[in-house]
Amino acid sequence: MIREAAITVYLTVVRIIFTGFKVFPVQNKTVMLASFGDNIEEVRHEVARRTDSRIVVLRESSCRSAFDGMENKNLISFSPKHLPQFIRGIYHLATAKVVFVDNYHLILAACDFKEKTTCVQLWHANGAVKLFGLMDKTTNTRPDSAHRRFRQVYDRFHKVVVSSDAMADIFKEAFGLEEENMMRTGVPRTDFFHSEERIDEARRKMYEALPQMKDRTVILYAPTFRDDGFTVHDLPIDIGMMEQALGDTHHLLVHLHPVMDFKGFKSTAFATDTSKRHDIFDLLSVTDILITDYSSIPFEFSTLRRPMLFYPYDLEQYEAIRGLWFDYESLAPGPVVRTTEGLIETIEAGSFNMEAIEAFDAIWNKYADGNSTKRLIETVYKEKLED
Repeated sequence: MIREAAITVYLTVVRIIFTGFKVFPVQNKTVMLASFGDNIEEVRHEVARRTDSRIVVLRESSCRSAFDGMENKNLISFSPKHLPQFIRGIYHLATAKVVFVDNYHLILAACDFKEKTTCVQLWHANGAVKLFGLMDKTTNTRPDSAHRRFRQVYDRFHKVVVSSDAMADIFKEAFGLEEENMMRTGVPRTDFFHSEERIDEARRKMYEALPQMKDRTVILYAPTFRDDGFTVHDLPIDIGMMEQALGDTHHLLVHLHPVMDFKGFKSTAFATDTSKRHDIFDLLSVTDILITDYSSIPFEFSTLRRPMLFYPYDLEQYEAIRGLWFDYESLAPGPVVRTTEGLIETIEAGSFNMEAIEAFDAIWNKYADGNSTKRLIETVYKEKLED
């Protein structure tokens, strides 16, 4: 109750400030509210290249992107802890022609945009396994005030960018939106996987940073976040067993969800902790075999047509608590195993389903062809580009 009361007060204050700033006219300005940053970075460069719109980035404290090259006045640390900058950020949101966002941003509940403003949700995943939004099971115990707030935020999304019809259907259900809200241009950051130049540069950077991978088959273990803690001490795979079986020919990279801290693990000749040290796309450029569970990473990685293994060791528990959009084993484009022994046996046998990966890619990356960012900007700024 105390938390809900604090949120209500916070949003009331923001709403008053935002409403006050709405007396100013909408400007030729693009404001980007960044929590993750990957998609924002792609869009930022294309907007700068193709339009004369002023770009302002509101960088939340969780954002990993540095947005190098931006003028300080246009890069704002967007947090109430930095009050003057925070208020400036609210002003920019209230007077922007286009607003790009990449997450569920609480502040949007208090931002009743003008009719001339278009808010575009880029999101931070190209597909989804676990339920989220209005379908998230973990929100069932939240009070009515929280659910009203969720809907207020989702109602701000005039457009939601998708790479597939399947993801459009998920967003419509998760956010309570309609077909008219879907923008089938492809998710901007998927352009990376269609650029041999960018992939080669990422590989060069990664082998320079991690020379221990040289002449090894690189395995990336990238599990998703779980609600029972932000700190991990023990992994659900036996790295020692994997090293004994695969150490002479393979190297294991461990990359936890960015909100999690990995404590007590020391990298070895066989296994390297890359959590919070390297960008996930750089890591995927060198990955020969991906091991994951409920993460959205496979939806983009499938573009590279490389083997994937699925390790949902807690499937029944996870499905009961979080919920899944699909029958897991039917969706997964690769072997589903529950033990370290199963991982080793599958890797040694090389028993991967490449046809399933191709079919998966065709479904989930239907509109992601390497030109997603260009197509998005042409769609959002259509009238201006035609002038």
